[in-house]
Amino acid sequence: MPIVSKFLLEFAATLVTLGGLYDLLAPKLPANLSAMCQGNPKATKLARELLRALGGALVAIGLTVGAMLAGFGVQDRRSTLILVLLLVLPAEGINSAFMYRVGSPFYIPLGFAILTLLGVLLAWPGPM
Repeated sequence: MPIVSKFLLEFAATLVTLGGLYDLLAPKLPANLSAMCQGNPKATKLARELLRALGGALVAIGLTVGAMLAGFGVQDRRSTLILVLLLVLPAEGINSAFMYRVGSPFYIPLGFAILTLLGVLLAWPGPM
């Protein structure tokens, strides 16, 4: 696999993992989400726990993609790249779409998805 594409994919996996860790370990809700809860403690707790659940899922996806890339085999490159896309694009695409809807910085997970797509396009093997 070309070094540039491998770097992009590993960097994207790292960013997905770190973004998930941020969601998982955030000490309090971001201001926009807290404002949406309007001071309701139950709603605030629900939003915080859902943010943590999202973070845990993103950490799992990022680590899985990183592990898949570390064990990259020449014979299964296409399958691995397809699996990377199937893991990252829906997760970060949906994350980005709903972050947009609540006024959060949606361009960050969107950037992760685009970085992954670019890495896959650069790594895609030629015809057999």
